[in-house]
Amino acid sequence: EFQKRPDQEWAPGDRADIIKPDDNLYLEGDFIKRADQKWSPGDRANIVKRDDNLHLEGEFQKRQDIKWAPGDRAAVVKRDDNLHPEGEFQKRPDQEWAPGDRADIIKPDDNLYLEGDFIKRADQKWSPGDRANIVKRDDNLHLEGEFQKRQDIKWAPGDRAAVVKRDDNLH
Repeated sequence: EFQKRPDQEWAPGDRADIIKPDDNLYLEGDFIKRADQKWSPGDRANIVKRDDNLHLEGEFQKRQDIKWAPGDRAAVVKRDDNLHPEGEFQKRPDQEWAPGDRADIIKPDDNLYLEGDFIKRADQKWSPGDRANIVKRDDNLHLEGEFQKRQDIKWAPGDRAAVVKRDDNLH
């Protein structure tokens, strides 16, 4: 038969022992910790102005303030040319509008002629179309005996089943 594994309570697993190897490094003297420093703004470097050999000669003259005014427009210069019309200038005469001339209608001759008299189709007055006669074919199906029609039944309410009350065993 199948044997079930026995129940065991939880226990921590086996842990390997910690091995600390010895070394030959040792501090000599006391360990000196860096002193704590309080924050203060940094020192700003002094401004150094170099001497130069540039000096103003005479008095300094400031530019005069000029009030704004619209600019002057340059004068229009028309150049002379050596082109002159000879004689009088003839202008096209003014014309009043008039309808154009219509071209004459040209009917070319042909060599097609009617033979005999032309008979025109007689005018017909509209009338409804003639209907084709109904053709009833004879068949070979005949009723044998008398035809019995279903009798008309007057509506009446249906019979209702009686109500049956069952007894139970609960008292």
